[in-house]
Amino acid sequence: MKNLAYRFRNGTWLLGKYGLSSLTATGFDFLAFHLALSWLALSAVEATVAGRTVGAAVAFFLQRQWVFQRARATRSWVLVVKYASGVLLGMGLNVGGVWLLHNLAGWQPWPARIASALTGWFLIFLFNRYLVFMPSETQRPFNYRT
Repeated sequence: MKNLAYRFRNGTWLLGKYGLSSLTATGFDFLAFHLALSWLALSAVEATVAGRTVGAAVAFFLQRQWVFQRARATRSWVLVVKYASGVLLGMGLNVGGVWLLHNLAGWQPWPARIASALTGWFLIFLFNRYLVFMPSETQRPFNYRT
């Protein structure tokens, strides 16, 4: 029971930190989306790509340094490749969602963008947690399960 309580508390804390990093990155994402949409007169899909790119860079920095604390990863190029795969997956979810909701369903750009971002958020958390920032076998504690 004690181990379960620890895992729940640790997982909740990690999800909260991930949420804060995501919120910060999303702020940068949406700012870039707004600037690309209004100042550069890009389409909603193009502005989504610009926003996701900026947001992904901010998210990687925060998640590597603070959330998953993998700044000293021994094979950091592998970390970058895995993270870039998640960015492409997330961008595909966001762009595809905006395209479906805006172009096919007739939603306005902002509601389509927000709905797409929320839909992909938890899936990308799982991807980052278990595929990108998971400690290597040699760095895990004996009973690592969180």
